[in-house]
Amino acid sequence: MQDTDEVVVGYLIQREDNDGEITFWDPTNEWLEDPNEAKLYEKQEEAEADAKSLQDGDTTGTVTVELVFEAGDDDDWDDEEDEEEENKKA
Repeated sequence: MQDTDEVVVGYLIQREDNDGEITFWDPTNEWLEDPNEAKLYEKQEEAEADAKSLQDGDTTGTVTVELVFEAGDDDDWDDEEDEEEENKKA
């Protein structure tokens, strides 16, 4: 369930194959393991249309549209990594 203070920044198309492996869609490179390299759709309708088209031609997995939320203060991994490195230097 979505919290009321979470901001949706876009949509990713993901595919889970029969082995449980998850990949993400990019029109140029097709299915990728890294969601950061996948296409971030701004409009849900566009993502759903592409996902339906991809699912129609895919018999080896399930294609879904996933919400991407804006990272909050608790989700800022880069700051945590930077802080750990600073502590190691001290």
